[in-house]
Amino acid sequence: MTEQRRPKRVLFLINDAQFFVTHILPLARAAVAAGFDVHVALPFRGAALDMAAALSSIRASGACLHDLPIRRGGMGWLGELTALFMTFSVVRRLRPDILHCITIKPVLYGGLAAWLLRVRRVIFFITGLGHVFIAQGMKAGLVRRLVMWAYAMILPYRRGVTVFENEDDRSLFVGENLVRREQTVLISGCGVDSDLFYPASMPPPEPLIVLLPARLQQEKGVREFVAAARMLQEQGVRVRMALAGYADFDRPGGIRASELHAWCVEGLVEWWGHSTTMPETLRQAHIVCLPSYREGFSKTLIEAAATGLPVITSDVPGCRDAVRAGETALLVAPRDAHALADAIRQLLDDPDLRAAMGMSGRNLAVREFSEARFIAANLALYDRQDA
Repeated sequence: MTEQRRPKRVLFLINDAQFFVTHILPLARAAVAAGFDVHVALPFRGAALDMAAALSSIRASGACLHDLPIRRGGMGWLGELTALFMTFSVVRRLRPDILHCITIKPVLYGGLAAWLLRVRRVIFFITGLGHVFIAQGMKAGLVRRLVMWAYAMILPYRRGVTVFENEDDRSLFVGENLVRREQTVLISGCGVDSDLFYPASMPPPEPLIVLLPARLQQEKGVREFVAAARMLQEQGVRVRMALAGYADFDRPGGIRASELHAWCVEGLVEWWGHSTTMPETLRQAHIVCLPSYREGFSKTLIEAAATGLPVITSDVPGCRDAVRAGETALLVAPRDAHALADAIRQLLDDPDLRAAMGMSGRNLAVREFSEARFIAANLALYDRQDA
């Protein structure tokens, strides 16, 4: 009697349970349904949020969960060494056929473990350049050089493939000799479930609401959004400006609690907190605004498009890729609060333009950015035989 072969084992490494749920969970469900033995290693504790609901959602997908202390942000040299050791331990113990590493630390720590343990296939998922590449100053520059050096050591792993969400990021990495182009794949975002994100049956009541749905981080353009709100207030424009996202006050680049409190007291913005029902949250808005400094590929923008909302966003990688300028969105220069206020005013004053952009955005999301495309592209990588 022949021995029955075990199913291929996939191990996801990631440092944020919430991000896994909002971006990767549909892929994990699909991998389980396709017969893969799916495992997810991530930290069970979050800096700003209770992880219980996220962990429960991941378990419900059929994936096995493993606690891995590899949190976002700095953890001190001892914490980082511990995270590296624990990453190596979980990879050695599970011996995955496919190691799927998502965001900077999991890519670097998981990639090192893959080199040492000769993992058969590794997917390095670059979800954007992040705070490390956007922050300015001497310390940020030093950290950036160290991270780039580490990428150059890890990404050329001969059994690995590096996935980028936009061509600008891929060209940057290839141009800096961090990875060879033939070892890269472009997958434009994690997709959107258009059956879940759909337009409201009736527009929400006025005054019009402009919503910024993102973590309260400087690089998301939060301060420019607030500055634009102040300009509109001074012009006598009747509008509600709202922030929806969790505030990780202690993380590098995070908005300070005192700032947020002052803005709300002044009446410049509302803070709706962290939403666990994003489709319903988006259907309360009339316009979505994301003045980010840079993204990998903004899931927020394609969710807004699927919900039939017009968009204002920055003309930067990862934002402009998710929209069609002049058709589904208005693009503005990054870090320019005046241009942002002008764009918001333009949409507030033109209901026909809002409606046309919302309809075009919905069509774009359904046609080009479906969740099914993201899942199919990744499962194809799992089945590739060229490693």
